[in-house]
Amino acid sequence: MRAKSPFEDLKDEHVSLLGEMTELVGRMRDMANPEKTALGGSAGVLRDGLEMFDHHLHTHFRREEEGLFPEAQRMISGGAQGADVFGRFFAEEAEDDMGAHATLSERTSKLLSILADLEALGGVDEATSRKLLAIGNATAGLLQRHAAKEDSLIFPMIERSLTPGQVEQVSARLEKIGSARDLTGESPEEGLSQLGG
Repeated sequence: MRAKSPFEDLKDEHVSLLGEMTELVGRMRDMANPEKTALGGSAGVLRDGLEMFDHHLHTHFRREEEGLFPEAQRMISGGAQGADVFGRFFAEEAEDDMGAHATLSERTSKLLSILADLEALGGVDEATSRKLLAIGNATAGLLQRHAAKEDSLIFPMIERSLTPGQVEQVSARLEKIGSARDLTGESPEEGLSQLGG
């Protein structure tokens, strides 16, 4: 059986992250609906799930930023075939990618802050729950667009430019950093189901 490429592994992480965020937004939707508030669970349960997602998200970002992107930078600085065209493209896209990483991190922090406010209230405030849902939906949309761009454009471009040895180096760096699955010992879906999902 052929081992998965580091690019397939990163794509799988996108699928897991999107699944987690979809589940969390569903809980936010239930919390914002007075008729379903009890189904959504407490703000504390939702916060626990969001903290798990935040951990997985930041691990994934580290894997991209420390494990994959340095190889692309080396290719550019080393003058690999097509590096001039790729270099201009990658410089622009890397800046956009890092901006998306920062925005996703900021939004996750904001969601955690709102949940802390809800917990402090000791109940669910409808206006705050709606704000939570709006930010959750925007975060899910950005994550979906970001993952689609990396999966269909950035990753294939980098992968085509690497030698098998360079792909192995990327794999080794990613493995050294770990993955959301490695760090938790469970899949995101198992973690959410333990929280009552």
